[in-house]
Amino acid sequence: MIKLKSKYLLICLAIMLLTQCNYRTSSQKRFSKTLDIEIPKNVEILKDEYQDMWQDFAIIYEIKLSEKQMSDLTHSIRSSKYFNPRVFVTDYVQQDMFLDHGDLKAVWAKTDSGYIFQNDFKRDAYSAKIDTVNLTAKFNESHD
Repeated sequence: MIKLKSKYLLICLAIMLLTQCNYRTSSQKRFSKTLDIEIPKNVEILKDEYQDMWQDFAIIYEIKLSEKQMSDLTHSIRSSKYFNPRVFVTDYVQQDMFLDHGDLKAVWAKTDSGYIFQNDFKRDAYSAKIDTVNLTAKFNESHD
């Protein structure tokens, strides 16, 4: 009887542990890695949302930065393998602006108010808008 109780207790404990764990990589790490930038630590997080739609999902990550953090972020963008210094975006990103690197075809480009990131839309779509005037950054990921 004691063996049976301990077995049930162990199963219940395992279920509780598995349901309490957060398996999702932090948005800060996820976007830093994928967009080839370094998002500063200790930023003010305005929104960090994961929207689950069965096998599809969306991640929305919005942050507020200090002037120093924005300076560090923009330096990181200009050092990214996806930064295209020959491109200035006024309306929207076009296919001929993308840079090919490995499995992701994407671009970081300069805009009137900062920088924009876009990738070639396949199943995983990434976008980012860095507003250097208002010291904010918005990152989006979606999977169809």
